[in-house]
Amino acid sequence: MKKFISYLLLIDLLSVVILPSFAQQNQNALQQEIESLKKQISEIQTQLRTVENVEKMELAAKLAEAQAKLANAEFGKFERKLRDANDEWLKSWSNWFTVILGTFVVILLGVAAVFWFWLSMKANQLIADRVEKSLTRFKESVEQVDILKDQLRLLRKEQAASMLEATFQPDFGSELGFPRENKARREKALKETSEEALFDVFDDKKYLLAVKHKAAEVLAQKSPPLVAPLLQLLNSAIDLNSNTTAAIGQRPLRNSISILSGVETPETYEGLMKFLNRLLTENSEHKDTYLTWTVFSLAYVSIKLNKRESASILRRTIPHLDVRSDEDQALKNLARLFDIFNEPIGVKEILTHQAAGKMPEVEDQCLELLQKHDPNFVKEWKAQKKTTNTENEESS
Repeated sequence: MKKFISYLLLIDLLSVVILPSFAQQNQNALQQEIESLKKQISEIQTQLRTVENVEKMELAAKLAEAQAKLANAEFGKFERKLRDANDEWLKSWSNWFTVILGTFVVILLGVAAVFWFWLSMKANQLIADRVEKSLTRFKESVEQVDILKDQLRLLRKEQAASMLEATFQPDFGSELGFPRENKARREKALKETSEEALFDVFDDKKYLLAVKHKAAEVLAQKSPPLVAPLLQLLNSAIDLNSNTTAAIGQRPLRNSISILSGVETPETYEGLMKFLNRLLTENSEHKDTYLTWTVFSLAYVSIKLNKRESASILRRTIPHLDVRSDEDQALKNLARLFDIFNEPIGVKEILTHQAAGKMPEVEDQCLELLQKHDPNFVKEWKAQKKTTNTENEESS
């Protein structure tokens, strides 16, 4: 810029110098021109200095701005480096702190785990010791309870045996004025005796057969009834070389058979069928003693359970029955069984072998039952009876 301005001034100066030479003006004019040019040159130099100063100021301003920008750039770079360094330092220390803290936590957890393991082992050992001691005391208590239960069971058995034995003794009085023992109350107490005690008496060999038989009867009268012991005694009574009948007595055993008639269960039916079959097939010497009562009891149970299978074996027993005059109701029940199960032959056999001429009420019932099965038989029976009565009247 400065060179351009200098060249421009020089060209102007040359033009001023050369032109007057060609115009050949006077010296004064030239002097004036020179003065004027000097003045212009001076002004131009002043302007140049001003321009230079302005340019310098601009350059200085630009330099200052550049320096400021450089300084800012250097500061930003330093700041970034410082920040990056700080971040790296923080990251490094964070990692170290994390590692240290993690290691400390791991160590602490390990120590805590070891401590808790030791503590749990100690607690488990203490609990195991306590449990073992408690279990030992519990076992001892159970053993004591078992001993007490056994003793209590023994006492109940002996009490039941005493009550059963008392039933074979007559009611007694006292010369000192004590009241007579109440038989009904004694029987009631027996019925309230536990099944376990009665079974214990029945299974104990030291008690008499009569006492066992009474225990079996009480069991059969309980609710629910337990007839197995009673059936066992009845079957033992007809065994060969058995002393059961002699030890217990015929009447108590017949009463037991009668008791079974009130126990309307399949077990009773099967037991009576087996017992009756033995009486008929084994030619037992006790057949006459137990046959009639067994037939009547089985008839009752068969009607209640609708067991028609018993009709055939019951019909076979009719000629062998030993029926007293006061047992006509049992014979009527037997005749009703044959009617219910459509076995009129059984009714005819009762009429022929048991009722005719001995039990008028049984005879009338048999004829009434046969009227619907065989009216001609009834007609002939009545005609024959009328003829017999007429002949008897004439002969008398």
